[in-house]
Amino acid sequence: MSSPDMTAALAGFLRLLAEEVEKNQSLARRLALPFQEWLNQQTKDQVISTRRKAVSSVPIPEDFDPFRIYHDQGSVGLYAVLQNYDAAQCKAILSRFALDPVRSYSRWRRQDRLAKFIVERVKAMSEKGRAFMD
Repeated sequence: MSSPDMTAALAGFLRLLAEEVEKNQSLARRLALPFQEWLNQQTKDQVISTRRKAVSSVPIPEDFDPFRIYHDQGSVGLYAVLQNYDAAQCKAILSRFALDPVRSYSRWRRQDRLAKFIVERVKAMSEKGRAFMD
């Protein structure tokens, strides 16, 4: 197959086949059958990945950092800032900053409970290891 004559013949055949497929729709459909399963799988993968992104996308400002706010304003300041967010956004904050890997908050619905939990977890994570700093 590496000979120049065979390469030119194969290239000519594929060009002729492509022209015929463009002209003849029924031939195109018959030749597409082996590729149909692959195309369906690709489309299915794209739909699944799109759904996952859409479900987990709750708007949180890009510059929001609960640890920075806690460091600058304390727990009262962080709680005050969290009052501007609803329950879904608080859950997204917990998820984004990995404040509770067990996701014990997943069934909670009240915003004030989630905000208190965020303050609690940020405080615990910020003070972790402080005994070794002195």
